[in-house]
Amino acid sequence: MKQTNKTLRHIAVLGVTIAFVTLGAASVFAQTLPRARGVVNDFAGVIPPEETRRIEALAQAVRDATGAEIAVATTRTYAPYGSIEQYAVALFEAWGVGQRSEDNGVLVVLALDERRVRIEVGYGLEGALPDGRVGAILDDMVLPAFRESRWGVGMLGGVQGIAGYIASEYDVDLTGFGARVPRAQTTGTGFGEIFFLIVIVMVFGGGRFFWPLLFFGRRRRGFFGGGFGAGTTGSFGSRGGGFSGFGGGRSGGGGASRGF
Repeated sequence: MKQTNKTLRHIAVLGVTIAFVTLGAASVFAQTLPRARGVVNDFAGVIPPEETRRIEALAQAVRDATGAEIAVATTRTYAPYGSIEQYAVALFEAWGVGQRSEDNGVLVVLALDERRVRIEVGYGLEGALPDGRVGAILDDMVLPAFRESRWGVGMLGGVQGIAGYIASEYDVDLTGFGARVPRAQTTGTGFGEIFFLIVIVMVFGGGRFFWPLLFFGRRRRGFFGGGFGAGTTGSFGSRGGGFSGFGGGRSGGGGASRGF
């Protein structure tokens, strides 16, 4: 009986110890995450004012037109996190980039000491920004500038590529704000491919699947409740009016990372 009680006490002590260690580790990680300052969170101090202004203006235009939120962050190191992927997810979740009901946020993170960059995509934008497109944005619009230590130009290029694909998804024109996509990428399935698919289905399916296909497509805010300013609340990225935070979106775990 005494031996049993002693064993139970040891188990209890071990459990308490594990709990304290776990809570302590969580506390350490939480302390490494800075609060969001706005769209541009240049904690490393490497983005010039001109690029900062252009990123903020483009991100605001994206939010006004589609409700999607874009944020960027620079840091000297992602330590004590084990990878930039872990750090990006932690920042994304802590800041809540994107609308809570839509999870339509994107976060671009640059870690200078490790020379790594990550674009983290929310659940609601994984259709517009699959991993391949995100990788193309990094390869074509971000890394060339980063290799020359032009951090602001690279971050702006990443936001422009992200905005370009989001604009295409929602059928809005943001080219006047600098939105664009990598030249090697296409923004969607061409009309010829869609027409060919419909013909094949009609021939082999007897036409009974034609009407569902005709009306099938991606949800586009431009057609459903669309227009600038739809679905947005609060202040966002405005230096004059202050920053009230992001909308509470979640990370989808998708995106891409690169070293340079």
